Amino acid sequence: MKSILLFAPALCALALSGASAQAAAVKLPHNIVMTSPMTGQPGSNAVVGTWLTSYDGGVHSTFTQWHKDGTTSQIVDFAPKTGNVQLGNWKVNGDGTLSLYLIGWSFDPKGNNLTGYFTKTETDTVSGNAYSGDFEVTFYDLGGNILFQHQGTLAATPVGH
Repeated sequence: MKSILLFAPALCALALSGASAQAAAVKLPHNIVMTSPMTGQPGSNAVVGTWLTSYDGGVHSTFTQWHKDGTTSQIVDFAPKTGNVQLGNWKVNGDGTLSLYLIGWSFDPKGNNLTGYFTKTETDTVSGNAYSGDFEVTFYDLGGNILFQHQGTLAATPVGH
């Protein structure tokens, strides 16, 4: 039992140093700019809350939360261990549309190794009790090289409003 207690701090330090070294090796693209939110604008409160968002006619779905402080999060219908959480910011544009920027980690198919990250941008229009728009998702390796890009459409309805 004493030997386990003696080695526990060393094992924790070793495990944490490996994780931080991997995270430090990630190279984000130079074009990532997190914009500051523009709350209080027309349409900014209409989207605050939780939404069920369908991408490309239902190929993928997310639960999307828009927060009044201009932050947002999504849980994608991917397996959690392969990377299904995205965090980001949103703002109201001058024309009343909404711009959303999200980023998340991606892992190998077994969910064991960090392989890169993905970004998603959206331009959305709120209409009544729904919103719709266009999106682009880009997958990167850990060196910041683009692996895959896709553009499509989306539609969302509120959850629990």
